[in-house]
Amino acid sequence: MSWKDKVLARLGENRLLYLDMLEVLRRGTAQVAWAGEDGVLLYDPPSEVWFVDARTSAALEEMLPRMEGCTILTGHQLWYKDRLAAHFGFQTEQICYQSAWLEGEPPAPSPFGGTLRRLDLSWAPWAEEHYSHSFGGLPYMEDAIRRGMLGAFVAGEPAGFVGTHVEGSIGMLEVLPPFRRQGVGEALLRGMVALCLAEGKHPYGQVFADNLPSLALQRRVGMALSRELLFWLF
Repeated sequence: MSWKDKVLARLGENRLLYLDMLEVLRRGTAQVAWAGEDGVLLYDPPSEVWFVDARTSAALEEMLPRMEGCTILTGHQLWYKDRLAAHFGFQTEQICYQSAWLEGEPPAPSPFGGTLRRLDLSWAPWAEEHYSHSFGGLPYMEDAIRRGMLGAFVAGEPAGFVGTHVEGSIGMLEVLPPFRRQGVGEALLRGMVALCLAEGKHPYGQVFADNLPSLALQRRVGMALSRELLFWLF
């Protein structure tokens, strides 16, 4: 068995938890920085994200010297979160569940009184202005549109949008205040899952552990949620 087969077998033991790592391996951008019986460390150059999976302290200590210059990472076991935060001096953390569509067929579209369509670059300034968790500025939003961003329109008016982040997760789901609680968010999520599947991607994302409305939306659409929590540090 090759090292790649071993890594895929290790991650495949819990496909839902590790779907983010499987996605960067699928698209061929990830570098395997370390792999052993007790863990896997990936680095994805396009996003500059390190993906950490460590079962033991010994495995984690093997990984740390290989992560020089790390500015953002996601870990798949909570027990080493504080160790990594202290080691790299990270001040911000996000605790999440992994959410993923695990079925072969896309979810059925849901009616919301409007239409979905793919946005072009002319919409980047508008999306940047209305994204409530904006980071990376206009260039990041332009890249998201190039990757594939859906907009929702009601009576010709833009009502919301959704895209994927550079490492592959579904995100940037934003519904403008006048259109909330009308099924727009559900329609956008269903549409983005279908778009990911059509392009051969794994449809997955992360949801903050304390965001009960978003967790309810994931379940309503039919997304699977990991039992385990993962975390981001930056």
